[in-house]
Amino acid sequence: MPVVAHQEAVPRHRVLAVVLCDGADLHQALTEIATTHHITAAIVHMLGGVREVALVETDVATGQKKPPLVFRRHLEIIGGSGMISLYNQTPHIHLHLTLAYQDAEHLHGVTVIGGHVAYATAHAVEALIHCYDGLALIRQPDWRTGLPLWSLTAGASS
Repeated sequence: MPVVAHQEAVPRHRVLAVVLCDGADLHQALTEIATTHHITAAIVHMLGGVREVALVETDVATGQKKPPLVFRRHLEIIGGSGMISLYNQTPHIHLHLTLAYQDAEHLHGVTVIGGHVAYATAHAVEALIHCYDGLALIRQPDWRTGLPLWSLTAGASS
């Protein structure tokens, strides 16, 4: 079945406001926050700026990750979102960023890039983490795609 949905009544919704600065690794910082605050399912929204980012893409035909595109410069986050779930019983951070920077070579003076984040270091990032207590999203290898996807059929609640 190509589409699986699981409905869960979530008893409590928390929101954490977070500021990450001074070269903090986004994945590492969010993992520490998820561990400290016992987060098993959350949505992350963020804006701000990063000093460095590596974007990766998975080749759909082979399932292999392509070499990362690394940008070492100040980049403005014009859209950032992610998910926190569990993989091997530890927090798993899945982030995507849309970033912009001034570029005199570009027709309009701005370049926009984006994609799946392999790593990023913060200059100043503000994030809201919407936590869904009572819901545990568990990632497991998916036989159809080879990717670690949420297992929604084997009891998605904690």
